[in-house]
Amino acid sequence: MEWLNSILQPKNQRALVNSEECDPQACYDSFKEHWHQTLKIFNRVQNLPSHDDVLGVVNHLEQMMTLLLYDIKRQDRHSMSVASSKCLEYLLTENILDRIFDWSMRAGRYNNAVRCEQLKMYEMLIRQSRHMLLIHEPFLRPMIKLLCSCEGEVFSTEIEKLLVDLLNQLSALLMQNIEFIELFFREEKNFVRFIIFSLLIPFVHREDSIGMRARDALLLCMSLSKKNKKVAIYIAEHSNFSVLVASGLSALYSVLPNVLHDIIVPDWHRFTPDDVNEIKGLLTFVTSLEFSNAIAQVAHPMIRRELQEFLYRGFLIPVLGPALLQTTVQEQVAATAYLELILRTVTQPGLLHSMLQFLLKVDYDGERLLNILIQRINSERQLCLVSLAVFESMVDLDCEDLMLELVFKYLQPCLHLMLSHRKILLPLDPHCQSFERLLTLSPKCCQLDDDTIIEGNNVQWNHFKHKQSLYGKYYAYLCDARSKIGRCQMACMTWNNSYSGEDDHSHNSEENSSSLISLERSSGYESFNLNSEDLKDDFEFWQISSNNNKHKKSNISPTIIDDVEQLSSSASAGPFLVILMEKLRNFLSNSFYINLHITGLISRLAAYPQPLLRAYLLDHSLVLQPNVPSLFEIIGVLQQKIDDYMSRQSDCINLIKYARDCLVDREIMLVNLRRYRAENPNMRKPDSNEPFQRNGPKRRSLNIPPISSLFSRRPSQIESSVPMVSSPEELQFNLIYPKFNEGQHVALCAVLLEEWVKELAALAQEHTVAQLATLLK
Repeated sequence: MEWLNSILQPKNQRALVNSEECDPQACYDSFKEHWHQTLKIFNRVQNLPSHDDVLGVVNHLEQMMTLLLYDIKRQDRHSMSVASSKCLEYLLTENILDRIFDWSMRAGRYNNAVRCEQLKMYEMLIRQSRHMLLIHEPFLRPMIKLLCSCEGEVFSTEIEKLLVDLLNQLSALLMQNIEFIELFFREEKNFVRFIIFSLLIPFVHREDSIGMRARDALLLCMSLSKKNKKVAIYIAEHSNFSVLVASGLSALYSVLPNVLHDIIVPDWHRFTPDDVNEIKGLLTFVTSLEFSNAIAQVAHPMIRRELQEFLYRGFLIPVLGPALLQTTVQEQVAATAYLELILRTVTQPGLLHSMLQFLLKVDYDGERLLNILIQRINSERQLCLVSLAVFESMVDLDCEDLMLELVFKYLQPCLHLMLSHRKILLPLDPHCQSFERLLTLSPKCCQLDDDTIIEGNNVQWNHFKHKQSLYGKYYAYLCDARSKIGRCQMACMTWNNSYSGEDDHSHNSEENSSSLISLERSSGYESFNLNSEDLKDDFEFWQISSNNNKHKKSNISPTIIDDVEQLSSSASAGPFLVILMEKLRNFLSNSFYINLHITGLISRLAAYPQPLLRAYLLDHSLVLQPNVPSLFEIIGVLQQKIDDYMSRQSDCINLIKYARDCLVDREIMLVNLRRYRAENPNMRKPDSNEPFQRNGPKRRSLNIPPISSLFSRRPSQIESSVPMVSSPEELQFNLIYPKFNEGQHVALCAVLLEEWVKELAALAQEHTVAQLATLLK
């Protein structure tokens, strides 16, 4: 079939027209002559054409297209209407496009060669003339016939590309001229078909550039559905689009590795962009997920709800749920990491709504996934890290319903407080005494004299390297705390309740009795604020059956109210906070990297402005029930254990200075590596011809945590005078991930705790400033 490929190749060398030298009349005469020559071939060939006949027609059509393009562009340069082009007028009056199509249908096995030229011509004409040609029947009728003839056909990549390019052009044109949408609906049997959309559907899961172009066009069609109800009805009721997207996502997930064999770094907790690019099938899955997310953003509510249903019932419940409940720890690590990646990828309310419903409502063997994931925080190192990463992503959503499930439904009844403190809850402390109390919890062993020298040849601790770090700079903590609290306040402005310890739930609307509704309004995402019609439709669609759904509290779901009633007999801060505190109690036995995530997650929770949570974590004056864990008490116990241990070490000073050096070295190396990657974006661009090696060294998984994971400070605050590393490969693995003996590990815990209490103290101070600023407004 090489001869056919040669026909389909563009022959620009012969088709070039010098726009400066070509006379308009000569252009027009040449255009007519090429058509006459083409017509001779049409008339001469009564049966199937030969190779030479097809080659002659293709060449003439190519020349005609070039002349037509020149004439149209000349009209544009002279500010005249495209319709005034003599070549174009001749094309329409002679019904040339219709005659070309009819002949191509009689071309037998050469049909695609002529079809290729037709697709090129239509795409070029629409691109140049925009919408003006659609009103001409001699243009529209043969184009529609050509598009209809493409359905169900198997084409070469070249023709597929031309077809998708044409469909993309048409979709973009209709977005700006919705009055032409009706032209592309064709009545067939008992329903009307939207030809552009039906031709794009087979390309929805293509991985190449054609698939990307087709998905762009499909998203344009989704946007059209909001402007034209007929398009929305066709996509939702007469196409299998939502089923195809959901089943495709399930299929793509099913081929992902069940076990991540090649994780080699001890702090790996989530997929990095490099991981997504290098793990077989993961990039395709993420692309499909992002496409689904985009659909939820731009499509008509009817389509969005249908997609939600199929993803919820066709992917989340039957595929992702069982994957998370697999028996081996390695499989659970992989599935939990995939879940975290999905949470980070999904940002639009429709799909995020489904994700949270999946986590908060679906039971597996009588237990919700959310509770199962909470319990996994107490698991072994790798599963603990990925579970903590999931909750970091959840908390970062700033979603009221999620935080209600995790924290506030347990704190709101104030059962965690002694009875005498429930009436005087959360008074404003302008002096912020908790700030001073937190700073006193810093381990005493860390209070070294900066001028002390370890050995005769060793330098002082406060040397050049220390000056390049944010270590010990309290002002940086204050800036970071102010930024986090401000962002969190903005995100929570749309919440329905303030969670101040009083009964916030004063509205009596049955419509608001489900947390599904509040989810649409309470998240920090502005896109969650849907209009009332969409809100009502979503509520009716997503209402999960419950016998007790008529409660007066505004956004508390029946299950939440039942849970709170069950808590009335026992005081608790809830399983999530309790298990975090239990993990914190094991500070000295945890790995250093788990401690980084535990302290980081608690600090993120402490940034929430709601008085109940802020006071529980940062107010030392609260008197808690005996069985309710207290952050201040736990830190105090850890301080005592660390000081007791270090007091028995003869080289205590050396150990503390080693720990500080180690953390500062790690901080500087990671900043340099981050800067190097920013300045060399193609540093690790994978070779497209290199096969994925499951157990090979290709995926290093050198997951670089944000600098805030170290000491909660932004990389931009690091001074840039540190010499740059020449290459990331030159960073020695054991410099970033050294192995510590017991004394070194305890010293690292001491230094981390010292820095963490400063971070908590800064949060306490900035909360006080924010409260005072609110009162003074």
